[in-house]
Amino acid sequence: MKKIIDKRYLIFLLLFIFCLIFKLHGSSIGVYNNYLNDNTVKSKTELIGVSRGIRSDEWMVHTPYYFSQKYNNFNKYSKQMSYSGQNMIIGYNAPVKDITTISKPFTWGYLLFGNEYGLSWYWCLKLLLLILMSFEIMMIITKNNNKISVFGTILIAFAPPIQWWFIPHITDVFFWAITVIVLTYHFFTAKTKKKKILFTVLTPITYIGYVLALFPSIQVPLAYISLALIIGFLIRDKDKITFKKNEWPRILFVLIIFISILSYFIITSIQDIKLLMNTVYPGSRVSTGNDNLYKDIFTDLTTLFLPYKGITYLNNCEASTFIHLCPLFLTVFKDIRKKIKNKKDYLIGKILLASIIVELSFMLVGFPELLSNILLFKYINRMNLVYGFTALLFTLWSIYVIYKYKVNFKIKNIIIAITVFSVSYLITITNEQLNYLPIYVYIIEIIYISIMSYMFLKRKKTTPFIMYLIMIIIASFTINPISSGIGAIKNHKTAKIISNITKKDNAYWLVTDSPIYAGYVLASGAKVINATNFYPDYGKWKLIDKDKANEYYYNRYANMTVNLTKDKTNYSLITPDHLRLYLNYQDLKKLKIKYIFTLNDLKNNFNEENIKYKTMYEDGQINIYKINW
Repeated sequence: MKKIIDKRYLIFLLLFIFCLIFKLHGSSIGVYNNYLNDNTVKSKTELIGVSRGIRSDEWMVHTPYYFSQKYNNFNKYSKQMSYSGQNMIIGYNAPVKDITTISKPFTWGYLLFGNEYGLSWYWCLKLLLLILMSFEIMMIITKNNNKISVFGTILIAFAPPIQWWFIPHITDVFFWAITVIVLTYHFFTAKTKKKKILFTVLTPITYIGYVLALFPSIQVPLAYISLALIIGFLIRDKDKITFKKNEWPRILFVLIIFISILSYFIITSIQDIKLLMNTVYPGSRVSTGNDNLYKDIFTDLTTLFLPYKGITYLNNCEASTFIHLCPLFLTVFKDIRKKIKNKKDYLIGKILLASIIVELSFMLVGFPELLSNILLFKYINRMNLVYGFTALLFTLWSIYVIYKYKVNFKIKNIIIAITVFSVSYLITITNEQLNYLPIYVYIIEIIYISIMSYMFLKRKKTTPFIMYLIMIIIASFTINPISSGIGAIKNHKTAKIISNITKKDNAYWLVTDSPIYAGYVLASGAKVINATNFYPDYGKWKLIDKDKANEYYYNRYANMTVNLTKDKTNYSLITPDHLRLYLNYQDLKKLKIKYIFTLNDLKNNFNEENIKYKTMYEDGQINIYKINW
């Protein structure tokens, strides 16, 4: 194992090259094959596993956004989905020719090699770097314990929420938080001149990457945890710090690069940031917590089954949780503390424990609005995910110190801890969960976890580790498919028709009936006026809503479903992030729509509305019309 660990960066580089050669990725763009009836064998992308419709943020919005940048020449502002232009750094951090791209290595493949290899670059580099950084933080936590570090790496990098939310924002924030901790630690502890230079160059890039992940709901609490852990690690390992007083220019370099690039982004994007922050959703949201249940303290017992059975009361992504044993180790924390000979090791446990207390307080009790505003907790609506991550780190730290210090628990204390843990777990089972799976499944799961927990407390060498890994493999390894290429988009006849049209006429398109097709048409190269907008495109809305009477409906992050109607144009909301627009036929001219991609035969409607048109494509399902104004 040591030889593999020593050569891990070379091994991962070779794996990355291998993945690129075969255009491998984990995208669910294969879902498009379910919506297009001109399927060919060449359109199939999945090699192993299935594309997941529930991951629409990825295949319907994120990936089309990235693909569309090819047709926008990778400019910062794009009119591929708007009239006034969308800031593509804000738009899921899409690939752009911009200085900020230095902190977005996952997108470099798009700029260098185009969409097909860019998609592979994005997925594979992200996963491989996540694995590497998870290992590095585990090595810091465990003081270079190889076995537990490898074990913890798998638990972190393949945690169910990490994989379910792999794209777009959420996993990015966890990745950058881990990387910030790792690089800052090594910035101060690097021993050789080459490593000092390396970490000096990489550290500001990492900080910028974290800030530009642009998901404050998770960024805010992770920033606090990251800072606390960095301080804790440096205090614990004070004897390893090699930073000298005469090295202050290194810190100055980090600050100059970080402040300069971030200031450039803010100055050049300030109007777009204001638009985003002043949206009805999500910008005006103010959270004070108290939006979680007692069961959220534990790993959700449905997590293991989510890749195989759709859940009925949430969606699979939102139901997924980190697999941890935090409640168990909280009950024996005092016993662990008594056995830790090096009190500096205990410091890390205290930091994680304090973080857990704050997180649970916010989740279960809530903060006063003033305090929530001061701490910036007002942005947090996913504290349960951050808690799960902290709980997992606390679990791994507990396992590490139990084995390192050979903690011997009294059998009475073990029985009490396991009993309390098991009964408490049993109480978390809700009626909604029982409608998803029968009670005996959850009981078997609790017994399994309890046996595994008992073995950890008894310091069994191999069995509990294997049991834990089996849970992760079942719960997480089949979430995203192993796919190759982008045939699910480019090999359909409709994509080729769209491409041929846009090469000759770069006009605006309207996609009716479903936002699913809007993403597909956008990814195929067309300018789609009703593709997802991250903030309101007033250049578009003022054409049909001059006095902003309906601003409430479109002043938001908005997926858009458009239905054509003979009635007056009107608006409604399907969900807070999904706008339905009933667009009058005559307003098509106001919006300068030249092409319509629709599931409906509109010929009679056009004739009744005296709209001149030409049928560009029809296959019994999809129709493409050109409007002649």
